[in-house]
Amino acid sequence: MVVDAEISQMLQRLAEEKNSAPRQMTLDQSREIYRQQYLSMGRAPDQDVATETVDLPRTTATLTLYRPPGLTGHAPVVLYLHGGGFVLGDHRTYADQSARIALACGAVIAFLDYRLAPEHPFPAALNDTLAAARWLTENGAALGFDPARLVIMGDSAGGNLAIAALRHFKPEAPFCRAVLLYPVTDLRPYRGLAPYSASDESYATGYFLERPAMEYFCRAYLTDAALTLDPRVSPLIADDLHGLPPVAIYGGEIDLLRDQGRQFANRLTKVGVNVHHTCFDGLIHNFMQHAGISRRSNEAFMIVCEDLRRELSSGTPG
Repeated sequence: MVVDAEISQMLQRLAEEKNSAPRQMTLDQSREIYRQQYLSMGRAPDQDVATETVDLPRTTATLTLYRPPGLTGHAPVVLYLHGGGFVLGDHRTYADQSARIALACGAVIAFLDYRLAPEHPFPAALNDTLAAARWLTENGAALGFDPARLVIMGDSAGGNLAIAALRHFKPEAPFCRAVLLYPVTDLRPYRGLAPYSASDESYATGYFLERPAMEYFCRAYLTDAALTLDPRVSPLIADDLHGLPPVAIYGGEIDLLRDQGRQFANRLTKVGVNVHHTCFDGLIHNFMQHAGISRRSNEAFMIVCEDLRRELSSGTPG
């Protein structure tokens, strides 16, 4: 296991900043730091992308639509669910990344600002995800979207929400494909209800996403430890994973969530789901964020986007 050299430099810098930072921060301060770090480590898009904000009915959640130039009618659309432990992140944090994905995939990105914990614990974020999926299904054609090319894509906590949405809408899920980036598939270990995985143990601290943070996110998102036994929260233990659309899972070798992604890919394969699983050597959690500071991370970013673009262009995702 060798960490990408540019990522290693970033980790060293973050460790130095952590040692000099105040020990106590408000939630608003944590969210602002997450936003600034995300933007500073990413890459800006090389073209302008038109944006539009849509208020979802019967919820305070919003969708920000990123439409690349030259995209005409019947465009593919990707419902994007962000990470941040169900606590951090918003469309401002992900603005550059969303635009770059839209450009690289040749698709409209529908970025969901779901309600965040701890102010809005489970199942608020999931309910917003389901509302967004319904809204895109019902209104997409009028907006020039191709209903046959609706993709759900999520990173980390967002990957967890994406899986829950896939299961919710079975057997008539509106999605032609799912893309899961270093997804959270089992929250039980972070409330003491299941053993830690090997990657949980090996990369517990010092590799960007740390186990104490996962434990905090889990407590913030779930009002009761027993909720980690709900398959909407820990889909790794779900018994109804058959019949899902094709799923692509991407992870980093040096990530405490690495084994969760592998285990989930194995579960899907066993029940006959078409799965493509890639684990990038030398990369850590949230490598899509690091495209501006690591050439290896940017290569991974482009592989994720090019894979999806190819599937969407083929007309027969999977």
